[in-house]
Amino acid sequence: MTLLSRIQSDLFDFTDHDPDDYGGLLEFWYQANSPALSAALTSAEGLTLIVNIDSFAGFEHLAKKLFLVADTLVLRDTRKWTKEETGFRSIPIPTKEYRPGYLDDVADELQQLRPSPLTLLYRPNLYWSSTAKTLNNGLHVAYAGWNYNSIPEQFVEWIAQDGRNYLKTGKIVYAPFIPSLEMELEFAKNGISLPDYFNAQPCFHQKYSWIKDDRLNALFSLKFPALDGVDIETIQKVKQDHQDEFENFSKTLLSAIGGVKSSFGTEAFLQDVRYIQEHQINAAVSDVDRTVSKIKRSDALRKSGLLVGLVGLNAAAYLGAGLPWVVSGLSASGAGMVLAKLEQLKDEDDLRYMDGYFLWKLGQSGR
Repeated sequence: MTLLSRIQSDLFDFTDHDPDDYGGLLEFWYQANSPALSAALTSAEGLTLIVNIDSFAGFEHLAKKLFLVADTLVLRDTRKWTKEETGFRSIPIPTKEYRPGYLDDVADELQQLRPSPLTLLYRPNLYWSSTAKTLNNGLHVAYAGWNYNSIPEQFVEWIAQDGRNYLKTGKIVYAPFIPSLEMELEFAKNGISLPDYFNAQPCFHQKYSWIKDDRLNALFSLKFPALDGVDIETIQKVKQDHQDEFENFSKTLLSAIGGVKSSFGTEAFLQDVRYIQEHQINAAVSDVDRTVSKIKRSDALRKSGLLVGLVGLNAAAYLGAGLPWVVSGLSASGAGMVLAKLEQLKDEDDLRYMDGYFLWKLGQSGR
C-alpha cells in the first residue's frame, strides 16, 4: 500500500461509522489532513496530472484514458472561493486531540517529507453551536458551522459512492488543498508555475486548456478496446505489475499524440489520429498477439513429447553458452527442440519491450 492510498483509506475509516454526519466529517478530515496529503502527493513518483472537475458525468471514461499516460490523477474542484459561492455546512469538531489513524503506520515516512509551500490550509471563523455528542467512531465532538465555500456537494456524494474505490488506489487524489484555477492564473502572471510546486503537470479544464487541445483531442479520439470492461483498480494493478512496460507505452503514446500538428476537425487531424490508431495501438497489439501465439505453439510442441535434453537449458541460454555446445550430442529432433526453446525464451523476453504489450496485458485482464 502506497503512502497516498494509506492516508486516503483513513478517510473512510474515519467516516464510515457515522453516515448522518458524513459531509461534515469529510470536511473536517480534509482540513486536518491536507498537509499530510500534500506531502505524500508532492513526493509521488511518475507523471502526475491535475484535472479540474466540475462534473462527474463521463468521469470514468476520461480517467481511464488519462490513466494510460499518467501515474497519478489529482482532482481539483472548480470553486472560485467567492462570496457568491458561500454555503453552510455543520462540522463535528473533536473536543480532544485528533490523531489520524494512519499516523502510527507512516509517521517515520511522513517526517522525511514536506507539504508543498502552496498548500491551501483554510482556517475559517467557526460558529459554535451548543450541540455535542459522542460519534459512533468514538470521537466526542462539538458541532460548529461556517459560511464559506464548503466542499461541493457533488464531490461529497462522489467520494461516498463511486469515488471510494478510486481514492483507495492512491492513484487518484481529491485535493481541495490545491489553490483554485483562478489563483493559479494569478500565480502564472508572476512567473510561478503552481503545478510544479506539487510535482505535477496541469491537464485541462472545460474553459482553460493547458495540455494543447490537439493533443487532448487526439488522445480522446483514439479507441482502446483493452479498456472495455476494465475498472480503474485493474488498470492500476496491471500498471504496478508491469511498470516498465507501462512507462514504455506511455512515452510512446505521448510522443505519438505530440506529433499531431493539425487542428481538431480537419481531414489532416483525422489522418494523424487514424495513423496512431492503426500503428501505435491496433498493429502493436496484433504484433504481441502473434508473438504470444507463436510461443504457445512452441509450448504445445514441447508438451507433445519432444522434451529432450532441456535440463538446464534456461540457465545455459542466459549464461551465454554457445549453441553448438548446447545442442551437441542431441538427436536431430532434440537439437531442433532446443533451438525452438531458445527462440521461445528470446520471444518471451522481447514481449515486454513491444509497444503494444501493456495494452495487450490490459486486454487480457478484462477477460
